[in-house]
Formats: sequence, C-alpha cells, structure tokens
Amino acid sequence: MLFGKVGWAIFAHKYKLFNVFFTKMLRWVGSVFGWLLIGVSAFAFFIVDALVWLLTFWWDKRLWILQRYSIVWALSYIWVNPFWKINFSGKENVRKGQTYVIVSNHQSAMDIVLLYRLWMHFKWVAKKELFRIPVIGWNLWLNKHIAINRNSVKDALKMMKQAEEHLKMRSSVLIFPEGTRSVDGTVKRFRDGAFVLAQKTGYPILPVVLNGTREVVSTDSLHIKGKQILTLRILPEITSDFYAEKNVNELAAYVQKIITKEHKSIAPEYYKEN
Repeated sequence: MLFGKVGWAIFAHKYKLFNVFFTKMLRWVGSVFGWLLIGVSAFAFFIVDALVWLLTFWWDKRLWILQRYSIVWALSYIWVNPFWKINFSGKENVRKGQTYVIVSNHQSAMDIVLLYRLWMHFKWVAKKELFRIPVIGWNLWLNKHIAINRNSVKDALKMMKQAEEHLKMRSSVLIFPEGTRSVDGTVKRFRDGAFVLAQKTGYPILPVVLNGTREVVSTDSLHIKGKQILTLRILPEITSDFYAEKNVNELAAYVQKIITKEHKSIAPEYYKEN
C-alpha cells in the first residue's frame, strides 16, 4: 500500500512536469507561428498599402484613405483570432468631425493596433526607431506619422511643428504622454508635450484608456497570448474652456489622474501594492 502511494505520487509529479513542459512547448510553437504569420502577411498588406498610397497621395493630402486601409490592416490581426475580444466603450464621447489631441496610457507594442479600433483619422507620434523597422516603418512613413527622438530638444520642437500642421489639416494627433511603455502595467507620470500642443493650438484633448495589450505582447518576451480581452475606453473630452486657466503641469497631472482612476477600475490588480 505504501509503495502504491509513493508510486502514484511519483507518477503525479512526473505528469505535472510533463504537463508544464507540454504547455510551454505549445505556447512557444504558437508564438513562433504567430510571428511568422504576422511577418509574412505584413509584406502582403504592404504591397496593397503602397498601391493605395501611389493612387491617392497626390490628391488625398490628409492620407485619409491610406489611414483607413492601415486600420483594416492592423485590426485584421485581432479579427483573425476569435479568442481576442475587444471591450470598446465611450464612442458617444467623440464629436463627429472634431479634431483632437488624443492621449492614451501605454502598455505594449500592441497598443497602436488596438487604438486603430477608434476608427478615427489621426497621426501617431512614434519614436524614431520604429520608422527604421522594415514594413512597419515604411507604413509609418507613407502615412506621414510623426517621428520623435525623445532625447533631442530639436526633434521635440520639430514634432510639435508637424503636429500643429496635421491638426490644422483636421488630422487628430495621438500621443502616449508616458513617453514609453509601462513595465508593470500601471499608469506612469505624464510628460508635458501633448498638453503643450493642446494649449498652443486650442484643440480639445480626448483621453483614452486601454488595457490587456500588455498580456498579449509583453515588454520582456516574444510570447503572444492566444486568448485575451482587450479593453478600449474613451473618456469625455477636455475642452479648451476647461484647461485655459491651468498651466501645462496642472493639465498633465489632471489628465493623468482621470486616466489612472479609470484604469484602476478596469485593472485593479496592477495597483494592489500602490
């Protein structure tokens, strides 16, 4: 009887180890297959992307049509996976035809894919290194998204000028005011750039809260999570009448506060130790 119990204990332990190993293998194979699929399909999508640009850039100055195609390209990666679900709310907070300075928390490289679900025409402020990535960088360049070197004052001024020009052309500008992805998922301190832009131009600020992208593609792993609920929530806009009396630091702190509060309600597990 004793031998039987010991034998079953050894068997159970070995089965548990095998199960863990097998699960990790499945995740690894799935992630490799996922990245291969993304890489191969991206080249195919870009061929059409380039054709759309060639046919439209000379008369569609805002590149509205190319942006719409880029939205379909990005969202197709979510649509193709039935286990990725988008929990989207707050569309009623967007005024039709209004141009915005859009600000969002930043969790993952997956953020921009999810943010395309806004179905809004915007130019994304992205770090300059992304423009050097084959295919993805080419798309950023064709769409005239805005490159920035976060360590260069000259580049920051150039970014501000380009952003102003896009706003005047009725293209919203999307900025991650944290400047970089959050390592632990919590909302970090907001930098001033987006709020300087808003106060200088007078355009309303549209706060957006997202969650779940960090689990799909984390900052320290190439693993792709196959099942996830992605949350995208649009908060009420902040008009120039509201922020006219605030200085830039006060405005940045205020927007960070309301985005953090909303994010805490969506993902309280990130803030248990805070």
